[in-house]
Amino acid sequence: MNKVPRFISLMSDTTAKALIKDDHYKWFYEDFIKFVTGIDLKSYIAIDNELNTGNKVKDYRADTIFLNKNHLVNLEFNQDVYAHTMIKNIKYALRMAGNGYLAGEQYYHRFVTQINLNNKIKDTRVKKWNGNDYKLEDYKSKAYLKDVRIITIDLQDYKGIVYDGTNKYETYLSMLTAESYEEMERIVGDLKEGKIIMEKLKQLGLDDKFGMYYDAEIVHRKEINSARSDGRKEGANDERKSIAKAMLKAGESVSKVMNYTGLKKKDIKMLM
Repeated sequence: MNKVPRFISLMSDTTAKALIKDDHYKWFYEDFIKFVTGIDLKSYIAIDNELNTGNKVKDYRADTIFLNKNHLVNLEFNQDVYAHTMIKNIKYALRMAGNGYLAGEQYYHRFVTQINLNNKIKDTRVKKWNGNDYKLEDYKSKAYLKDVRIITIDLQDYKGIVYDGTNKYETYLSMLTAESYEEMERIVGDLKEGKIIMEKLKQLGLDDKFGMYYDAEIVHRKEINSARSDGRKEGANDERKSIAKAMLKAGESVSKVMNYTGLKKKDIKMLM
């Protein structure tokens, strides 16, 4: 019996990193980012995050970063957008701008552009940020922080767009909002490039190891949002333990399981 691929969303950081690190698929992100912002990521290189996010466990899910000399572009995939989501992202952009490279006494100034891909707005307070290109301002002096640029893209503006032979890049953005392969197939139509990306997603959907990492990200997001809203963590914690068991069974190291699930070493040892 043939295995049916699970649906893998393009709004997952885990998915984005898998495709961006693959020369056969990174063009997808480069193309729609240039279309909507004018930034050409082809002149940038994708880098692993070397910044401290403030979490005890390195959050591999949160950082899709591109570097060109002293310019950084941070791509944030915000599936469910709350006020705290935007505040966290702004703080992170500021941290990136302030964390210049040091060589002896020399400081390398950084310019940071943060691109927020916002899908589902869960908080009306976010609407004033959504779909804007802005700089941060000190409310007392009215001085702008020129080193940090924030771009927010409202993906719901592209929801439901289908390929008509002339709107390739709008179709890419519409693909980000898809919640099933059936919906994505309807969006893509006969767009060759869209079919290539969809086929890769189905390959990832059949990959059990990738599925573990993907699940870990989804659980992490659920845990943050439920903790912010009403403090419930028990269900998400059980899911993390299930993922940890699967990773251990697949032969992953305890340290890697810790990084991907956020569980403590003693809790993982109890699962072995």
